[in-house]
Amino acid sequence: MSREVTLTLLVDDLEHSCSDKALTIDEVLTVIGERGFGPLVLIMALLVLLPTGAVPGVPTACGLCIVLIAGQLVIGKRRPWLPARLRRLSIDRMRYKQVAGRIKPWTRRVDRLVKPRLSMLTDGVMARLIGVVMVVVALCMPPLELLPFAAAGPAFGLVLTSLGLVGRDGLWVLIGLVPAVASFALVGYVAVDFF
Repeated sequence: MSREVTLTLLVDDLEHSCSDKALTIDEVLTVIGERGFGPLVLIMALLVLLPTGAVPGVPTACGLCIVLIAGQLVIGKRRPWLPARLRRLSIDRMRYKQVAGRIKPWTRRVDRLVKPRLSMLTDGVMARLIGVVMVVVALCMPPLELLPFAAAGPAFGLVLTSLGLVGRDGLWVLIGLVPAVASFALVGYVAVDFF
């Protein structure tokens, strides 16, 4: 890539992508292109990590969406594919600009922490392995939904890993593996205890 990819640049790219009145999911996918796997997983994982994750069904739905997205990374897709119905969903462009203005101070803080390093852990075959890890961790969410707030563990791991993928920061990918492995172990413990 010719320039460093940051969350703030992704937000800016979407803000200036075109002058239509609405910003569609299809347009988002076009703008973020091959960078799209990390941001999409990040959004889904944040939905589980934030208070919205306490709503019954949200961890399972988000986990399955992450499996769909990360599965495409595993098989080597260049950009994420979503069903046409989802791609047509849109948000008013002025509303997006308001939201973008509010989140930019936060994305700038994150951008200071996430920077290209150990990038061999986020490219090529390693990116596919990250996809495998994301699929496995996302599959932990539905059974952990049975325990209050337990799905936040894998979601936290996915947030860290997807941040690493967005910023080509292998250190964040490695840090994200800690809660991911812990979540997998918790599912194993719950399964053994249940059966």
